[in-house]
Amino acid sequence: MRRGGLPPGSRRYAQTWAARLLTFSAGAVNAWGFLSLGGVFTSVVTANSALIGVGLGGGDRTLGGLAAVAVVCYVLGAAAAAWTAGRARLGGRSRPADFMLLELLLLWAAVAWWLAVDGGPSGGGRTVMLGTVAAAMGCQNTGVRVSMGAHAPTAYLTGLLTGAVSDAVTARRIRWSVLVTMVLLILGAAAATLVERLLPAAAPLLPALLVTAAWLVVPARTRTRQEA
Repeated sequence: MRRGGLPPGSRRYAQTWAARLLTFSAGAVNAWGFLSLGGVFTSVVTANSALIGVGLGGGDRTLGGLAAVAVVCYVLGAAAAAWTAGRARLGGRSRPADFMLLELLLLWAAVAWWLAVDGGPSGGGRTVMLGTVAAAMGCQNTGVRVSMGAHAPTAYLTGLLTGAVSDAVTARRIRWSVLVTMVLLILGAAAATLVERLLPAAAPLLPALLVTAAWLVVPARTRTRQEA
């Protein structure tokens, strides 16, 4: 075991690295959704809720409608992941990342669709694609919460930052994991933006590949521990 860290073969170590990949992916998905799927976010429910209110107030009904689609599909994805991850945990299965299979199915479906239309979906197709990706993010965030616990958040930045600032002021304790999460989200969004600008046809590939890598990390690391 490394001093001050987790043993490389442990499940917690594997989950930490999987969470980092998922966090990077969350930044990438939100940036891609904002830039290419209508100007709303795929997993920032707070911002999307405000946009729904903007639409209801008559500011931009199209934007409000897209935000509503994103929120509803996010909830459906979250419910599906909670059911999948909960069944795996109750069954005593050794792979806590099975919920990611559903997320991967949704993300790769979006990739295939995006490539099939050469990165230019119609209005209705874009809305369905937004809902598909939002459902994938619901799967990720809820699946991580159920399977990996609160120690591995991947997209809850507002609450994390608020808690970190509170701890820094009241307890004189710096939560470095929150800083890592913030940096990874920003870098993921930056990477997706660069890909969208330079290779727009490949834009959805980045988050799909990152989540695939995260899914592969957990069983690989778990096997390392069992063989040791």
